[in-house]
Amino acid sequence: MNVLLITGPQGSGNHIWSKVLSTWADDEYWVGHKDEPHSHLWSDVEQWSTHNFTEVDTIVSVSCPFAVGGRTDYPDITRWREIMTERNIPHEVAVISREMTINDYQNQRVRPVNNYKNSIEFLNKLEVDIYLSTETLFIYKEKYLNVLNSQLDFPIHYEIQKLYTTLSQSFNEKYIHYVEESTLDLEVAKVSGYVN
Repeated sequence: MNVLLITGPQGSGNHIWSKVLSTWADDEYWVGHKDEPHSHLWSDVEQWSTHNFTEVDTIVSVSCPFAVGGRTDYPDITRWREIMTERNIPHEVAVISREMTINDYQNQRVRPVNNYKNSIEFLNKLEVDIYLSTETLFIYKEKYLNVLNSQLDFPIHYEIQKLYTTLSQSFNEKYIHYVEESTLDLEVAKVSGYVN
């Protein structure tokens, strides 16, 4: 049995990673924290002491912080790790990253309080086994997952069709606008030999 906990700031891509790495979110475009299979356990982290894992390899996903019923909390991942160790359950913690300005803007847009910077401070204090890049996943897809498979003890299984379907839409486009000209453009062209 192995458990992989994936976490990251709200809006960093938990639902995308959950769909790619497991099956429970297959039919959903987006899944709120309250609808994730293990969400109820984070309200009292001690519940993990007696939780019965039904799958040999289990993905646990929690945003940092998570919000339920208008209340915002940070998951006690340090205590979660202690419980997994006490139970002799192999586990790893993966922190998701997304382009920081986009993640910050997303939090500013949809949350009453933007916790992005607080999330980064919180996550920087954790013992982390691996970082997952949402941008790298969108660009390199199965090649990136294969590299992660060699770096994690947790086995990553994925279906190519499901992977490409999940990653068929860019979630960053609404934040990005084409720049016609920038101050370094001419200098870059000169250095590259495109102009004199």
